[in-house]
Amino acid sequence: MKQETEEELVNTPQIKVVGDKEAKLNSLPTTKIECPKCGNNEAFWWFLQTRSGDEPPTQFYRCVKCNHTWRSYS
Repeated sequence: MKQETEEELVNTPQIKVVGDKEAKLNSLPTTKIECPKCGNNEAFWWFLQTRSGDEPPTQFYRCVKCNHTWRSYS
C-alpha cells in the first residue's frame, strides 16, 4: 500500500458518507434529547451549514437506538 504525502492528503477531495453507512458511525458526541420516533432519550448530534454563511448552522440529531435523524434550526 502506497503511503500518501501530507500534500496529497490535503489535496484529496472530502468524502461525505450519507445513508446506511453513516447510520453506523458512532464517533459523534451524544446528548440527552427525546427521539420523536421511538421516545429514546439519547442521540448523536452534529452541526452543518445548510444555508448561507450569514445564517446559523443546522443542528442534526440521530437516535442511538432507532437511527432516526431529525434537525433543529438554530
